[in-house]
Amino acid sequence: EGVKEHGDVDQIVMLETNLDDASPEVVGYCTERLLGEGALDVYTVPILMKKQRPGVVLTVLCEVGKAPAMEGILFAETPTFGIRRRTVERTKLRRRFENVATQFGDIRMKVGEREGVVTASPEFEDCRAAALRHGVALREVIAAANTAWARR
Repeated sequence: EGVKEHGDVDQIVMLETNLDDASPEVVGYCTERLLGEGALDVYTVPILMKKQRPGVVLTVLCEVGKAPAMEGILFAETPTFGIRRRTVERTKLRRRFENVATQFGDIRMKVGEREGVVTASPEFEDCRAAALRHGVALREVIAAANTAWARR
């Protein structure tokens, strides 16, 4: 992992495959497996394939060393016959976590910085747990965390 003038830069692998013969449940299950095995991100984009068949591009972002395992999951869990693989560079914010106190308890904030720009986002799982524990809407906990962050 390198550091360049504008932020942290690293290399990751982008895997993608077009699927027009997998049910949404199969795609969802595959997504869960990929994330569970350490994919950095998994997403789908709707497309029209040949003969105007609806389909999706399933994209997986992962660390270089995890690409073979991710491909194994894609081949096992989808009807794909091929996977495109690209090594890409990404620039990312330098990240850390900070806690903020809210009326719903402490919430972790993911904080990213680059050249004086600061981005902060409440951790979803903390907000989810607090919302369930206190019987309030998730959006209330998220708003409270963002307000606490802004006032810190």
